[in-house]
Amino acid sequence: MDKKGINEIKKCFKKEDCRIDRIRTCFINEEGEVLSRFSDSFYALEDNEVFKYCELFKRSLSGKFGRELYTLEFPLKEEEEGGKQDALFRLNESELKEEALSESFFQKINEIYSVPGKKLLILAHGIYDVPKKTSDGLSLEDASDTVYRFTLFLLCPVNLLKEGLCFDKEKDSFIARSEDFVVQKPEISFLYPAFHERGADIHSLLYRTKKREEGLDSITEELFGIGLPYGEKEQKMQFSTLVQEVLKKDCNFENIRLLQEELQEIKEQSKEEEKEQSLSKSRVKQLLENAGASEEGLANFSALYDNCLGENDSAFYAENLVDKNLELKSENLQFKIKNEISAILESRMIDGKEYLLLPISDNLEVNGIPIRRKLEEGEVCD
Repeated sequence: MDKKGINEIKKCFKKEDCRIDRIRTCFINEEGEVLSRFSDSFYALEDNEVFKYCELFKRSLSGKFGRELYTLEFPLKEEEEGGKQDALFRLNESELKEEALSESFFQKINEIYSVPGKKLLILAHGIYDVPKKTSDGLSLEDASDTVYRFTLFLLCPVNLLKEGLCFDKEKDSFIARSEDFVVQKPEISFLYPAFHERGADIHSLLYRTKKREEGLDSITEELFGIGLPYGEKEQKMQFSTLVQEVLKKDCNFENIRLLQEELQEIKEQSKEEEKEQSLSKSRVKQLLENAGASEEGLANFSALYDNCLGENDSAFYAENLVDKNLELKSENLQFKIKNEISAILESRMIDGKEYLLLPISDNLEVNGIPIRRKLEEGEVCD
């Protein structure tokens, strides 16, 4: 999936026109015991409940690719009868009307989710008549030849708010409040099937996790038979290793600056196009070549790339590889400069030592103290 697809599906969760038709929930305590179950048509809920659920649904698809969001493709073996994709496919086809399928899924989540505390498990089924689009991108709401049927899952922690005084808008005063259980933002969620090229892709799903932890990363293996790609920190570390091993002696300031500059351009372009900011293997090789890698350095690129990403990864995410600032750090130096103006820095060898030269602008300050003022017209610098 890409950002365009996610934004289109998020419109299905508008409070006034939500496309969810059925919902099932399971409330579980700290010991893993089921406290309550609920199942009904979504349209039967009260308006205030619908609004709260819609907010959670939107949250379940929020984040950045490679950081919170991941498009996961099922291995072929999981699509065979009895496989994990097959089970999820049957759950979606049932439209959550078969209690046994939903209960089996909730039980599986209860077994593998190791984080302590109360939690609310939510399964929601929706139907979206995908409108046609004109060549200039306009939606034709009355014209649709594709129906996207999907299942959305959310796992939300439930916290206890202690009793006390709270402000009541209707009464315009503070009133006593008893202890209440409050549903928090989802920790993990997924959308199946993935919404790809404005249609259902039953071979993949969109997975979201609020945070990457060793215990939580194994959930996708248990549920889908798919390992999660490296997270943001791991991808940045692996990319750094790849760059060093490919560039070797050409791993200098100017080449790294050029590499970061090009990555920043890719990131900005991806934002404009609302596309997933992934880099193919060939694109990464081209980036390193543009950054000064020699033929010798690129000779083992393929093996080095595969070794860095591992068997579960197919691409780096540009979002994870570039920051707003170019940061230089050593034992006695830490310096940051915006990527878009980093070209003003110049690397130069002086008396056998490498120096970075930075042109000093007018009105320079140190800790808020002006140390160089703009020269007046006709004034000569000392």
